[in-house]
Amino acid sequence: MKNPLLIALILFSFLISCQKNDILSEEEHRMEIEAWHAEKMASLKSESGWLNLIGLYWLEEGENSFGSGESMAFKFENEEFPTELGVFFLEEGKVYFEPKVVGVESEGTAVEGKTLIFDFENKITKPLSYESLHWLIIKRADAYGVRLRDYEAGAVRNFEGVEQYPVDLNWRIEAMFIPYESSKTIPITNVIGQTTPNPTPGYLEFQIDGKTYKLDALEGEDDELFLIFADETSGGETYGGGRYMYVKKADASGKLIIDFNKAYNPPCVYTPHATCPLPPRQNILDVAITAGHKNYGDH
Repeated sequence: MKNPLLIALILFSFLISCQKNDILSEEEHRMEIEAWHAEKMASLKSESGWLNLIGLYWLEEGENSFGSGESMAFKFENEEFPTELGVFFLEEGKVYFEPKVVGVESEGTAVEGKTLIFDFENKITKPLSYESLHWLIIKRADAYGVRLRDYEAGAVRNFEGVEQYPVDLNWRIEAMFIPYESSKTIPITNVIGQTTPNPTPGYLEFQIDGKTYKLDALEGEDDELFLIFADETSGGETYGGGRYMYVKKADASGKLIIDFNKAYNPPCVYTPHATCPLPPRQNILDVAITAGHKNYGDH
């Protein structure tokens, strides 16, 4: 026979656990946001962060020279580096690189001669490096670009962090996830003017000061949804191109939490060499979201 007391204790523990996930004290919430913010700052300064991104060059079909020389198709503004570091070849959707100096490597292996470094269809992407420079190929719609990083960039050395609004538990808001009945896409335009359809599973509905707002969501990673939004602080205290945010997917009842204290800047805030998606028109909110990251630098 089952023990009624044991069952009651298990149920009580479960309820307390659920409550703790949904209801935080101000101190618990402050500590959560501080940890999140610290992780974001560390990510920006990491090798895969946005502060070391110093170039984005769009390839033309055929040969594209690369180096510090005046005649280079892609001119790297640093006289300490070779006049001609190498040549990119874009050939029918594939990208090759031929080094013109010794020292170009791919994941620790020397690159010699014309080498295939990108083939989208066959999922080939080889990062290359030369001293503190690191680069790889990206594809945006039908365009192919060279994303260049300098692990010793001054922007990384001089970075002191991003200002954020005071942590405010009132900006941690309960929302409802409303799925679309059939598959739907929304057009998302990026900062270089490319527009692509993006599938959306549904929208989030929530209230601020008694008024109802909606945000179309995109699929994030694992159990998250990705939000791109702008508000009345955009172009003033926050970046004019909006901000980003991830939220955990809804529970069985359709409820989820939007914590605007975790709104963060797009990469374009930190480098002019990113291809940030912009908020769709329906995700521009007529309310000032005074939470999360503020603008940074001159962007």
